[in-house]
Amino acid sequence: MKQNKISYLLTGCLALTGAGYLPEAAASTLLTPAAATVIDNTVGVGPFSKIYDFVIDDVYDAYNLSGAVSFQNVQTLVSLTTDFSNATVTSTNGISSASVELLDATSAVIATGSLTSFSVASTPTLVNLPFPNVPPFYQELLTTFNLISLNNIPVLGAGNYQLSIKGLSNGGTYTGSLSVSPIIPTVVPLPTATWLFLSGVVGVLGWKRKNSPSA
Repeated sequence: MKQNKISYLLTGCLALTGAGYLPEAAASTLLTPAAATVIDNTVGVGPFSKIYDFVIDDVYDAYNLSGAVSFQNVQTLVSLTTDFSNATVTSTNGISSASVELLDATSAVIATGSLTSFSVASTPTLVNLPFPNVPPFYQELLTTFNLISLNNIPVLGAGNYQLSIKGLSNGGTYTGSLSVSPIIPTVVPLPTATWLFLSGVVGVLGWKRKNSPSA
């Protein structure tokens, strides 16, 4: 009897343990013209991959979507010369590379992102270490700012979509956003000449009817 109680207890603990590792369903974010979806995530060291699910509402028949993701990478450079012609990288922090894809409900890629970046170097500082036979050296931080903008996005209708972000990180954060704007058909007014022509046609038809012989 005691052994059965222990078996039941172990079975219950295993069940609870398994429940704690059940995969969590990703909730879709509703995307409307009134509000943009903000993307913000900190990733650890190594490769990373993240999928964001979102839904475009059905208030309008067609939408234009825009989106971008930004991240940065910081390198510590040391050199024996002020021009850093033979610099050595001693540490790297942030996200070194990333890619962005827009997927439809079937997980087919319908748009990709293009990368633009620029780098800014800090003012070099002279470092003197209290060790014999170690010459002084210069040190600076080289920060690279990166922006991936989605391009060639087709006109989208209501439905489910995904944003895929993949890359390689040394421990950093990326931020971004998605937004939609409705495509509202514009009513083209008829030219003045068209109205005059139609008025003339109506007048001729009325005159013919008035002057037609009675049966």
